[in-house]
Amino acid sequence: MIRTFLVIVSALAVLLGGATAVSAAAGPPFCKGVKKPCVVGGDAGTTWVNTSASGKAQAKAVADRVLRNAKAAYRKYHAPEWVDIWVIKKGACWRRYGNVPSNASRACTYKHVERKLS
Repeated sequence: MIRTFLVIVSALAVLLGGATAVSAAAGPPFCKGVKKPCVVGGDAGTTWVNTSASGKAQAKAVADRVLRNAKAAYRKYHAPEWVDIWVIKKGACWRRYGNVPSNASRACTYKHVERKLS
């Protein structure tokens, strides 16, 4: 009977611990509602978000959505103070600039938004 109780308590601890770790790893939802790929990096002061689009109209919609998500994250977590959003063309441009926090060339950038949220 004691073994059964310990097994149940251990299983619940593992399940609850795993759910907490997954929710903590998710972080602020900057890319929520944005089609993949979307890469987030930075710190509490400045956060950069790289995402891709296939046209100018889609780039504007994606940048607006990411900015709305960043403002919501700021209201909830009071961070980041600055957000730097890069909407990069799909294909070779994304492979070159997508996963790095560097300035993409103008030829590869549909839209660049830098805003102070605080």
